[in-house]
Amino acid sequence: MRTAPRPGNEESRLQKLHAYNILDTPPEEPFERITRIVAETMGAPIAAVSLIDRDRQWMKARRGIDLAEVPRDLAFCAHAILSDQVLVVEDATQDVRFSANPLVSGSSAFRFYAGAPLRTPDGFNLGTLCVIDRRPRALSPSHHQLLEDMARLTIDEMELRIALQAAMKEAAEQAKLMMVKDEFVSVVTHELRTPLTSIRGALGMLHAGVLGALPEKATQAVTIGHRNAIVLSQLIDDILDMQKLEAGKLAFSFEPVETGPLLTETCKDLRTFAADRQVTIETAIEASPVITCDPRRLRQALGNLMSNAVKFSPPGATVRAHLGRTQDTVRYSISDSGAGIPDDFRPHVFQKFTQAQGTSRPKGTGLGLAITKAIVDALDGAIHFESVPEKGTTFHVELPLRRSLTARDPARPARPPGG
Repeated sequence: MRTAPRPGNEESRLQKLHAYNILDTPPEEPFERITRIVAETMGAPIAAVSLIDRDRQWMKARRGIDLAEVPRDLAFCAHAILSDQVLVVEDATQDVRFSANPLVSGSSAFRFYAGAPLRTPDGFNLGTLCVIDRRPRALSPSHHQLLEDMARLTIDEMELRIALQAAMKEAAEQAKLMMVKDEFVSVVTHELRTPLTSIRGALGMLHAGVLGALPEKATQAVTIGHRNAIVLSQLIDDILDMQKLEAGKLAFSFEPVETGPLLTETCKDLRTFAADRQVTIETAIEASPVITCDPRRLRQALGNLMSNAVKFSPPGATVRAHLGRTQDTVRYSISDSGAGIPDDFRPHVFQKFTQAQGTSRPKGTGLGLAITKAIVDALDGAIHFESVPEKGTTFHVELPLRRSLTARDPARPARPPGG
């Protein structure tokens, strides 16, 4: 018996083998299926996916043999990995390399062997896909091709396995990073909220003249500071709301709501904001049915749409808020006469932290529409839009007139924004 020499790249080969994290793993159906197909097609009693470790041959999958591993010195596969070609031994008793091998002369009585190297894409032979018979035989050309093809398929399965492991590891790391990020954002925003509330309150008092008249330049500075404090407060609220929506923790309280007065109040809240930008808000209410929803969250969603419409409208423009109904829904429509939504940005409108490019476009956080869609989803409604370049955009929010008793519990996570 001749012991197979070690390949010249043995250490690198072993490193590659161990990188697959496959040694000593439980049976897996893809590999079992390969040995089954090869054995049955070739009419061989034994087939195996064998891997050559430092001092052993270990079988990831095997058919017709009880041994899970054998010493490397006895392994036919240790010879097979020395070449990139299929190793064929028609009668082991007539081959000086194997005639004295205990697997040939003992009770196993191996006679025929054919092993196709399991060659990685970067050129390492890790083991073989092999078939064994207890009688001498030849290997037909079709079976030779089958063995080579199934060996390549075996490597493909191993590559898929390691790619899946890498993807799962990356996903776990990303999830961990997201948890850390979310916790950081939550802590920072909560810590900012308290002092910002005090700053906003003090600036509000100064702006309103509660503490007495201020010089003109001081009044201008206080006005700017007060406006920016409001913007920053809204940003903090948006970030916290987005986190709660994604975690399914944003509270909803359902009750009967008059849809017309709710729209009127929402528009009223934004008239000063619109006036500062020389924009007019018009309201048209064709019907005012009562629906079951969360009035606070609905006003938040409509307020986001109205605020966007005002920001994207040129001075002197009019933003129109319309309320109507269909047979089954109530429909809010918010229209502006701004630049419209570019075609390439339409698929991303409701994704968080995204904004259409354009030097003339108002800047923001990119959270408003994502929050709006998540709220509308949680209210069992639908939101969509129509937009014409340089003529404006209309957003439609449709809510069911009768909310089903089996509707999704709003305490559970809403559908992902943009999904």
